Amino acid sequence: MATRPTSPSVLPLEVVAHETMAGKVYQQLREAIMSGRFEPGLPLSLRSVAEAVGSSTMPVRAALTRLQTEGALVDGPGRALMVPPITLELVEELRDVRIALEGCVAQRAATRMSDAHLRAVQDIYEVMNGHAEAGEVADYLRSNFAFHSGIYRHGASEITLATIQSLWIRIGPFLNVVAPDIPHMRRSMEAHRQIVDALCRRDGEAARAGIARDIGDAAQSLIDRLQMRADVGGKQANR
Repeated sequence: MATRPTSPSVLPLEVVAHETMAGKVYQQLREAIMSGRFEPGLPLSLRSVAEAVGSSTMPVRAALTRLQTEGALVDGPGRALMVPPITLELVEELRDVRIALEGCVAQRAATRMSDAHLRAVQDIYEVMNGHAEAGEVADYLRSNFAFHSGIYRHGASEITLATIQSLWIRIGPFLNVVAPDIPHMRRSMEAHRQIVDALCRRDGEAARAGIARDIGDAAQSLIDRLQMRADVGGKQANR
């Protein structure tokens, strides 16, 4: 589909058909949030989103309200909603919950994925690795989301997948903060390689360990950045 230019506050979104606008706007925004295309604290006004997708404000309002109900958006400045801001406590909590849940699901997937499923995940890995090496942040984040989704759907029920997606709705924007760091993306690919190798060996424990490494490394990179910001802010306040 064609992409319509948008204001700097909203990343590019595809123009969608009017007859199913509310549902498609919701799905597109939801996936964009989960895959890290929006940064924490980004305001999403009715007008800016409507312009991005080529719609009136009515279906956009319905989509944004639904996302707010799910916790993907919160009240922001003025009349806009916004992507939730980062807090250190939330990063640490989501890290621990994700390691426990996603690690368990990856362990299950290791014994359930067919050879065709494994090849599909390997293909995504290769694409993602290319984006990491080239520093293509947006493409890397989309591939990262596809990589994990491609594994988890084979190790979890729809109920558990919905729980994982609710966690990704909150953690996705945080990934937008650390992904622009090319060394971080390359370190992340080492963990992804560990996951792929474990899945190919049908080694559930190793797959679980790879997921823990991936999530833990990303969380630590984010924690380091938050602490650095706090230190800089403290020094400026003391001047």
